[in-house]
Amino acid sequence: MNLAIILIAVFGLFALVQLYYYLAIFTKISKAPTNLLTNREGVSVIICSRNNRQGLEDNLPLILSQNHPNFEVIVVNDGSTDGTIDFLDLLAQENEKLKVLHLDIDERFHRGKKFAQTIGIKAAKHEQLIFTDSDCQPASTMWLQIMCNHFSESHHIVLGVGQYEQKRNLLNWLTQLDTFHTHLLFLNFSIAKKTYMGVGRNLAYKRSLFFSVKGFASHQHLLSGDDDLFVNETATAQNVSVCIEPEAKTISKPHEKWSHWIYQKRRHYSTGKLYKPAHKFMLGLYSISLFMFYVTFVLSLVLFPTYWLPILGIFILRFIVQAIVLLKNMQILGYKPYFFGYPLFDFGILFIQIFIGIRGYFSKPLRWNS
Repeated sequence: MNLAIILIAVFGLFALVQLYYYLAIFTKISKAPTNLLTNREGVSVIICSRNNRQGLEDNLPLILSQNHPNFEVIVVNDGSTDGTIDFLDLLAQENEKLKVLHLDIDERFHRGKKFAQTIGIKAAKHEQLIFTDSDCQPASTMWLQIMCNHFSESHHIVLGVGQYEQKRNLLNWLTQLDTFHTHLLFLNFSIAKKTYMGVGRNLAYKRSLFFSVKGFASHQHLLSGDDDLFVNETATAQNVSVCIEPEAKTISKPHEKWSHWIYQKRRHYSTGKLYKPAHKFMLGLYSISLFMFYVTFVLSLVLFPTYWLPILGIFILRFIVQAIVLLKNMQILGYKPYFFGYPLFDFGILFIQIFIGIRGYFSKPLRWNS
């Protein structure tokens, strides 16, 4: 009898922890700032690319045609050997907004994306910087302007939404689930003034902020972390703004191979272990409580089936709250086609965290290869 009460109480405790995250944190998305004053200050868009001529051909014209009065686009060609040089040089002759920097990189001494990004930042003529990747395209011609509107005297970092094209296959479903989950966490935590990361596919910050911390100096020895570790280091409760307007998203080509997606996830998890202790605690508690919620739920039902009513009551309460909050976030972030997949949400996330996350957490940060 006592053991049953203790186990069910532990199950209820993990349910309460989960409810805290869903009710106190994941509902913040509706408070994201919108309809801000128009920012007419100059902005530099920085793109680092390595052997992705096709991505540049598809997306660079869309970025160069943005509806903004004063911007430049800097493309840092990081030692590409696929014809990128010829394409960029020709396009630069046709468009004065484009500035091209070619890095002649010896493969034996390749220094990664941080070096290329630093070169781009030093070449930028504007204080406001926006970063994206060569395989990303803006959702509209207003992407640049809306992102800039979130800058202010106090807001030095702007976190944007970077999604993937939707396709009908299992890998894409898992990619969409994982991307949504990433946005669910970092956007809501940021609005709650607990910013711990941003995504390099759609990220902005001020040039002076970069040089105030000597760039990537604190993690220069790592080949990854140019986006999340930099934000983790420089973000405060006051200097971050979150941009969730649909017109300001970036859309990327999804991974076609499982190995490429797993590689990307390992790369992300390998830098997560370097977050500030408070951030690792809040993310770790969320993951552990999710895992233990299901472990104690199964144990309670199997070992003490006579208590099925309170056990199922706790489970259903958490499920209903989760459904309402997830569907609201999906609606705001544009994941509406995945409404009917949310009952599998937890199992997909647990799969990613257990089978990929643990391996990535204990591996060395991996190399950038765009």
